[in-house]
Amino acid sequence: MLLMSNKDEKLILLGKQLKKLRKAKGISQLNLSVKLGVTREHLSKIERGVAYPSVKILFAIADILNVSFKDLADF
Repeated sequence: MLLMSNKDEKLILLGKQLKKLRKAKGISQLNLSVKLGVTREHLSKIERGVAYPSVKILFAIADILNVSFKDLADF
């Protein structure tokens, strides 16, 4: 059995928070990915905690969703 590190767990929690905020704003993955300039597949990986989002992407997500950067990590 592969154990997850604390870093992996936090990445998954971040992804879940991003997905929750995106859905609360009624924005689809495709719509958000287009606005971010990334593929929908890449955004999906970020939301699942599989891909590491850059700080630039996180700030862009916060701006597009009209939330604070701090709200992204409120999990």
